[in-house]
Amino acid sequence: MSPSLARNAFVIVVLATIAATVFRVSTAPDRIKERRNTARAACIGMGGEWVQVGNDEICRRTEPSPAQQAKKT
Repeated sequence: MSPSLARNAFVIVVLATIAATVFRVSTAPDRIKERRNTARAACIGMGGEWVQVGNDEICRRTEPSPAQQAKKT
């Protein structure tokens, strides 16, 4: 492999890595929003309550009633 070919391959790999990093950083807010929406839907689907505590959003699960526990078993 000639030095210029190796150098060109290295430059291509570096540029591809930089482009991938820029893409991941620029799309991060969308991915975070989608994960939050998925977590909220799963929480509500399991009978929980999606609440904000300070700066955090959490799922507060309610304890099932004895009738609901008996129904599961």
